[in-house]
Amino acid sequence: MAISLRGNIDPLGWESEFFRLQSAKLTLDTGAAEVTLQALAQYALVQVKVDADRMDTLDALSALGFRLAEGETDLCMWVEPQDAALAAGRLAVPEEIAGVVAIARQAFRLSRFRAPWYQPGDSERFYAMWAEKAVLGTFDHLCLWADDAQGSGLGFVTLRKLSPDEARIGLLAVRPECQGRGAGRKLMAAAKQWCAEQGMSRLHVATQTGNLAALNLYLASGGKVTRTAYWLYR
Repeated sequence: MAISLRGNIDPLGWESEFFRLQSAKLTLDTGAAEVTLQALAQYALVQVKVDADRMDTLDALSALGFRLAEGETDLCMWVEPQDAALAAGRLAVPEEIAGVVAIARQAFRLSRFRAPWYQPGDSERFYAMWAEKAVLGTFDHLCLWADDAQGSGLGFVTLRKLSPDEARIGLLAVRPECQGRGAGRKLMAAAKQWCAEQGMSRLHVATQTGNLAALNLYLASGGKVTRTAYWLYR
């Protein structure tokens, strides 16, 4: 028997303006009103994230017209005091925004901001803006470069403080021509080194479930899977 869903549908003002698509997010809540087709139809796009083991909820969302957009895996890494001795990253400065943005446009072409729900190029625009804001400290709090032996940037990682004890990686990207040269490991070392210097003990990150290269990097860096979920759109 189909189950009814309860939750809150909240407009996403910033995303609606950026993507030129009237958008909202459904947050499931058993104490809220029942989710109806009439309420969903007020928006061009409604997104919801659901834990991967909630099969009954996924079935109910499918009955309301939601479709799978992407899987997401969350991981957490412990940061040890001795990680302060790892190779530090170099803080990106505003004069380097163009270089950071160029890498972001290449690295994040495929994401949940994809067709048929979004327009071609939307994902590149979104992550380019995210990277720029990270350098300026207005979204994530900072952006670190990892350099090669000649001092050229291999890639970047952005970090956001969650609490005095925790941080989250926002973006991690490597120059296309630097793939396979250990740049990912250097970026993870830089992220852990920064966290250790701040006295933090936990570093979080999320990635697409299908991004095996990223998953393997985070697992090799000591990450443990804490959550798997699906993004669905209607």
